[in-house]
Amino acid sequence: MCGNCVMLQDTWYCIINKRKKKEIIMTIFQPSRLEIIGLVALLLISSVLSQTATSRIQNLRLSGGNGAHEGNVEVQVDRTWGYICDDGFGFAEADAVCRELGYTEAQTFTRNNHFGVNSPAWRRSTVKYWLDGVNCSQSSLFKDCVSRDLGKHECTSTEIAGVVCLLESSPCPAQQFPCVGSSTCLNRTSVCDGNADCPDESDEAEELCQDVGVTSLLNTTVDITIPGATAGVLFVKHEAVWGTVCDDSFRDNDAKVVCRNLGYSEGWSVPFTRSYLGRGNGKIWLAEPRCTGDEEWLGQCPATVFKTPTCGHSEDVSIFCYDGGLELRLVGGSSPMSGRVEARLGGEWGSVCGTHFDDYDARVVCKMLGYNGDSLGSVGVGRAASGNVWKLHLDCLGYEEHLQQCNIKLPNDTCHFTNIASVTCSNEAGDIDRALQSIQPADCGQAEDATQRFLTRLAKVRGGINPSRFDAPWLVSLRTQTQGQLLCGGTIISEYYVVTAGHCLRIQGPLSLVIRVGDYNANYKEEEEEEYFIDKIWQHEEFDILSFDNNDIALLKVEPKNGRGIRFGPRVKPICLPQLRDLYQDLEDCTIIGWGPTSNSGEPQTRPIEGKVSVLEDRQCEETFLGGARNFSSSFVCAGNLLDFVNSCNGDSGGPLACQIKGRRNNAMSLYGIVSTGFSCKPGRSPDNLTRVTKYLRWIHDKVFNNLQSTG
Repeated sequence: MCGNCVMLQDTWYCIINKRKKKEIIMTIFQPSRLEIIGLVALLLISSVLSQTATSRIQNLRLSGGNGAHEGNVEVQVDRTWGYICDDGFGFAEADAVCRELGYTEAQTFTRNNHFGVNSPAWRRSTVKYWLDGVNCSQSSLFKDCVSRDLGKHECTSTEIAGVVCLLESSPCPAQQFPCVGSSTCLNRTSVCDGNADCPDESDEAEELCQDVGVTSLLNTTVDITIPGATAGVLFVKHEAVWGTVCDDSFRDNDAKVVCRNLGYSEGWSVPFTRSYLGRGNGKIWLAEPRCTGDEEWLGQCPATVFKTPTCGHSEDVSIFCYDGGLELRLVGGSSPMSGRVEARLGGEWGSVCGTHFDDYDARVVCKMLGYNGDSLGSVGVGRAASGNVWKLHLDCLGYEEHLQQCNIKLPNDTCHFTNIASVTCSNEAGDIDRALQSIQPADCGQAEDATQRFLTRLAKVRGGINPSRFDAPWLVSLRTQTQGQLLCGGTIISEYYVVTAGHCLRIQGPLSLVIRVGDYNANYKEEEEEEYFIDKIWQHEEFDILSFDNNDIALLKVEPKNGRGIRFGPRVKPICLPQLRDLYQDLEDCTIIGWGPTSNSGEPQTRPIEGKVSVLEDRQCEETFLGGARNFSSSFVCAGNLLDFVNSCNGDSGGPLACQIKGRRNNAMSLYGIVSTGFSCKPGRSPDNLTRVTKYLRWIHDKVFNNLQSTG
């Protein structure tokens, strides 16, 4: 709708008022008599409603300046003081304010709470705004200006408008703008026109011409009940328009900057991908700011460019911020080293929710309490002294020193007192590692040198090329008993046990499968190739319950043959298991291998294909993972080779991510991942998600040794 419309010779014209000039818009339409009456009525009603807000202002004052002539503008309505939002606030509005206060006009206007203190407490507060969208271009008196309805706004705590009124002692005459730090005066039309004319470029200063650090978390789909915390879909304002942020390459440092901007400088700053807390609408302003973490707001980050990226609202970033301190204690245990976990958040004690709670989380809890040995996480029943159960799920990786370095999930459901996290801490470490090593031979993870086996000197090749038949002797295939059809891969870890992906067991009834070891050429049976029936199967108890393909692991026990398990030889050997405290960032020489096809419509390979990959940052997988942050968790490790287009495919599931850590067992290969899910058969599009094996070492330990006790 036009701001001002006039009729000339039965034709309507609109005049649109801009900051520096008036433009006459060409003919809009030639309406009928009824349309003219309706339009006039609508304009009259709109004018009455828009003028009502400023006409109800009782008093006006300036605050925060060095004198009565300058400061943030405050207005009083019904004996309550409030501010004017700076959206659209410029010279015309500043002039009207100064005239109301008895000055002839304004020297300049200010925005972004120029005369206020933008402390963390202020940024987190709710500011009272009486007026927004004030337009005084057709009014000399403030009471005649138009605006949005009284009290209606979309402004955050830092968007306060201010003025500096013209004095006789002012550095510049009327209708002139004073450059900061010099005696230069400019015509007002030069201010915020995109061209810097002042020596110090103060006529184009960000805080005068742009929305600086205007950020908000809105539209959250969960109820945050934690004191000192906030969460929601990330919105930023630019050119007075709110827009969301795309999750492409949005990282922890970016979230840290956002939380600092919002007044949450210490504590959690957790980004979520794939519209985890809801979707925005309208504008999408930016992607990939690539912050260092030290900036005050996203606009200062090296790669920030305000433009519409190529993503949709399904990729909106959400963020959780917390700044209220964190203390821990254990209650109700048989010793000071065990009990239910209680956390003091925002000054209040509450129990930690047991959903998703595991040994990784327990390890960080125990480290914070001063215990550096093995740790056990479990779920029990209890009640906090305050009655609180904090509505968040921890999702640590175990190497963190503090819970506020961990990722979290924000559930829609309520965690009850029947589901409380408990830990058992220790100062001793290594029991599980030593027990698992006892079931493995000393030469686990060491493949035969193929060059010593063939006159043709058939050597290892990487990057999606057929390896020699000696390169991965721990690789097995899971096939149907009747037709020998390939379903999945698997990995030998001992004479009696094979590890595979949990989702492989929903493809076909597990007892109709056989384990084929020494398998290389699928077209005929070779020397050392042998098949074993499955004696026992353990699929993880929480597989696929909490999220898509979460806990994607299964353990298979082979049925003995002639009183023995799998027979080892040059082409059949177990891989080593990792140790509980191994760090994935220390891995090298990682490979994936399997018989899967090279395209969705292709057939399984006759011979396995091996590809060299690297362990990547989790966020790279989370951004492309089905469901994003909603489903991606510490259950997964992210690996791929996007440069050489190495990627797993259907049929590779259950196969090993084999890697080395320097200085351990003569650089033997260990099982750090199980091929789980990803964009199968689409090389270069994204990395793969593999099950993080170190998370399940205690689970494997318990299955193996409980089974030994029950059969022994």
